[in-house]
Amino acid sequence: MVSGSRRLAAARATVRATVALAMPAIFADVAHVAIDVAVAADPTTVCTDAPAHPEWIFCDDFESAAPNVGVGRYFEIDDDDGDFERAPGVGRGGSHGMRTAWQQGEVGAGGLKVAFGRNPIGYMNRSRLRPNEDFREVWVRLDVRHDVGWVGDPAKLSRVTVFTHAGDWRQAMVAHLWGDGKGHLLVDPARCIDAASRVKCATYNDFASFEWLGYKPGTTAVFDTANSGRWYCVVHHVRLNDSGQANGVQEFFIDGRLEARRDGLDFVRSYRDFALNAVFVENYWNDGSVKDQERYFDNLVISAGPIECPVADGVGEATATATATSITRTTSTATPPSPPSTATPTSPSSARWSTHLPWAAR
Repeated sequence: MVSGSRRLAAARATVRATVALAMPAIFADVAHVAIDVAVAADPTTVCTDAPAHPEWIFCDDFESAAPNVGVGRYFEIDDDDGDFERAPGVGRGGSHGMRTAWQQGEVGAGGLKVAFGRNPIGYMNRSRLRPNEDFREVWVRLDVRHDVGWVGDPAKLSRVTVFTHAGDWRQAMVAHLWGDGKGHLLVDPARCIDAASRVKCATYNDFASFEWLGYKPGTTAVFDTANSGRWYCVVHHVRLNDSGQANGVQEFFIDGRLEARRDGLDFVRSYRDFALNAVFVENYWNDGSVKDQERYFDNLVISAGPIECPVADGVGEATATATATSITRTTSTATPPSPPSTATPTSPSSARWSTHLPWAAR
């Protein structure tokens, strides 16, 4: 990871870099060619740099026209009957990206599902993304832009989770990244492990069994109309706790700057059967979109190490994420704050935060 000052230095002098000529998101043997560059990797073709990042588990900059479901790709996509689609010109810098089209009143507008590492569910393992490894810490980058004139807070954006059983979609924990109802994103960690370190969830999104560990909102109004039309690089970092310790972390960054952090988390107690093994990207608006409008995704990267963001749109050089995530992992004794009803579900029947079952499990 390169610090902000080193990136500025690199921009002033020509440096040598290795650029991989590869299909995005598929980490196979590829040819390499060394060329002179003056700046960091082009944000419109992020995945060409994947072979230089062995810590990357998955990368999709949506430049590839390859099938979206299969080996090295997603295990499931909801295209919302064609309204959530890969399209030219909607990505960062005019590249390809994912276009989401909400109609007024629409709740679910499509999503992406990635599984990786050891996972007990055969349906999810179709991706074969490092299937023999356990990942207890991941960083997830997603570039997000809302169309000019955007109005409203679409609630859910993404989650990182641990799936635990072959026969169903029950979870050990979930690290939610979703809207706070006031224009910001927030972290909202939940545990589903009992005091004996056994999984107590019986199904996917088992709200009745979740223990909510305390939400925290960010400060950037990403959903504000005044900020529509610009790109945000969102990096979501999740670390499971060590066995018997409360040293888990959930935090997120926007354009390289820390937005919100919850640490001292006892995510899974002493549970060790499986680790972090899925990331969902969601277009799910519990109250329904207030009008017909669009938003766009680009550059989805899942990594076992810190991820850097490009220079923010219309803003100075971003601080490198690696600097911001150099943390001292200590156990917090503070009591987590009680979440408001608009931020955290308290029961499966919660009107604001109810959710549908995964498409494969309907």
